[in-house]
Amino acid sequence: MPHLTANGRRLFYTDQQPDAPGPALLLLHGAGGSHLVWPGALRRLADTRVLALDLPGHGRSDPPGRRLMAHYAATVSDFIAAVGAPEIVLAGHSMGGAIALTVALEPPAALRGLVLISVGPRLRVNDTLLGGGLADFEAAADFIANYGFAAAPDELRRKTRQAILKTGATTTFGDFLACSRFDARARLPGIHLPALVIGGDEDRLTPPRQMDALAAGLPHAQRARLAGAGHFVMLERPAEVAALVADFLAALPRSTPGQSAV
Repeated sequence: MPHLTANGRRLFYTDQQPDAPGPALLLLHGAGGSHLVWPGALRRLADTRVLALDLPGHGRSDPPGRRLMAHYAATVSDFIAAVGAPEIVLAGHSMGGAIALTVALEPPAALRGLVLISVGPRLRVNDTLLGGGLADFEAAADFIANYGFAAAPDELRRKTRQAILKTGATTTFGDFLACSRFDARARLPGIHLPALVIGGDEDRLTPPRQMDALAAGLPHAQRARLAGAGHFVMLERPAEVAALVADFLAALPRSTPGQSAV
């Protein structure tokens, strides 16, 4: 599996269908996660180059993790430049969505659109996560696994909990800090990229009204709601989320070489 080096640190990623036409899709996981949080329906989206990145300190990428969204965004922008795809759409879940929004504030030339999953214009972190994240890390992992789903089998919750524990307390707590400091409300009108905001109507970690506010604040956003799904909507409803993303990619305006599509 490939790695890239950014600022002297190795970043791990997967690269499916690298020769597919059209914009590449770059998947950004959420707090305490890795590229493995993305279901096969998205990682192997038909006729699309799909890159799934492990953020610094997560999965197989070198530590340390970050404690500011801007620092994660700088890494993602460096990755986009290094990977060399002429057109890219960022798809981020939760913290990954906040990173995508931060990248879009000063967008790389290749950036063509945003898929924002289970994220609002600012992120509020529950005291169970922020206050006790280091003191009782297992309780924080339990909280995310229990509250992150609307209706999911116990095995899916167990795997989610294990993935967070594997990331470790220091990196995951840094993610929670980065999330607690994120607030893009005042800058949303300046993001003119096409955007798709996806979320479950039973999300208890990012309330649906926050996703409504995000879609309303972005100049060129559409909103997709999935009834009966929670925060990890792409795990609960992988086929539906993949179909929404595929339709969004297909509808993006095409650019000619040397000319922006936005």
